Amino acid sequence: MTAVIFGLVKNSGKDGVVCMNLDNDYYRSPRRSRLFPGLLLAVILGVVIGLVLMYALLYYEVLPDDLLPKEQSSDPFRPGADQPAPGKTQPHQQDLATIEVVKRVMPAVVGVSRYVYASGFAQRTLVEQGSGSGVVLSEDGYIITNQHVIAGADQIRVIFPGSRYYDAKLVGEDVLTDLALLKIEEKGLPTVPLGNSAAINVGESVLAFGNPLGFFQQTVTAGIISAVGRQVKIPNSEYSYTFIQTDAVINPGNSGGPLVNMRGEVIGINSAKVSQLGIEGIGLSIPSNTVQRVAGDLKNYGRVLRPQMGVRVGDLRYFTAEPTDRGVYISEVFSGSPAEQAGLKPEDVIIAIDDKEIHYLAQLFDVLLGYYPGDEISVSVLRDGKEHIFKVRLSQMQEQ
Repeated sequence: MTAVIFGLVKNSGKDGVVCMNLDNDYYRSPRRSRLFPGLLLAVILGVVIGLVLMYALLYYEVLPDDLLPKEQSSDPFRPGADQPAPGKTQPHQQDLATIEVVKRVMPAVVGVSRYVYASGFAQRTLVEQGSGSGVVLSEDGYIITNQHVIAGADQIRVIFPGSRYYDAKLVGEDVLTDLALLKIEEKGLPTVPLGNSAAINVGESVLAFGNPLGFFQQTVTAGIISAVGRQVKIPNSEYSYTFIQTDAVINPGNSGGPLVNMRGEVIGINSAKVSQLGIEGIGLSIPSNTVQRVAGDLKNYGRVLRPQMGVRVGDLRYFTAEPTDRGVYISEVFSGSPAEQAGLKPEDVIIAIDDKEIHYLAQLFDVLLGYYPGDEISVSVLRDGKEHIFKVRLSQMQEQ
């Protein structure tokens, strides 16, 4: 094909028309050879500008607003200024362990609701009378909670994350340790293992899980172990047990929820808090070693097989003027009891059982809970300033 271009040129001082056949390579006008690259550059530039304009039109007119990049602003008072897109941030390294523990534990934390029958208008209806928390201990549906959470219930309901719920059966309850074992008919449930509460340290980081106030479900708070071996007297009883003290926030509704270490193990069951004007950050949890013994007995026997020596005891400092915490004072030895048969007497001071030192009352009951009726123990006592050792075969305490 042949193309012809017309243009104005100056020839011998006159303007005229010159024809140039582009197929004839042997002839080139000097002015035309310089003009051709300029035209080519203009065409390319026009194509590029057209593509840019087309892209801009499609980008800003067709794409949804939420897909467009957000303008960053250095103004700290502008809403959303310099904020990363949701889901794009990475947790700080020191938070990763906490996040991982929460992910593992939270599916096994449940709400526990207590229902009682109420009469009205010639019919009985179930009415919710209280709620707390619990934690799944086994895949086949055994759940531990506080005894006071389910006390007097006509029906117990367990609520899992996502509002899935089950009616639960009360396997057994123990008032002295404030623990109750529930059972639901389900398999393959998420669980949390029990840790060794005897191996915990003051200052160790912990997480408290539960459903505070009954409707703030799946709540977790963080703190440390503030103290161990806190003596707490059981109301309307001569018994005392040791508790773990924590500053992790515990509110009504958290009762029965787990206190978890950073290995994802249950080291306690949250049971109480000191609630008094001006006092904050004193929560109390039942040690996991106590939980393990009580839950095992409730599952196997429906009650706790609690051993006894047959003595009435109290902290030594309550019976003497000595500012000491070493020893538990025997104020009475019951007739025909294992203690009397072994030779123990009133005013003896118990300082050890087997190789475990006894400093105060709660420690004595903690240690005894590690034995069963029929076990023989060595009881070290102070009598007239001298240490004596007696062999006592424990009997079973009657249910209170």
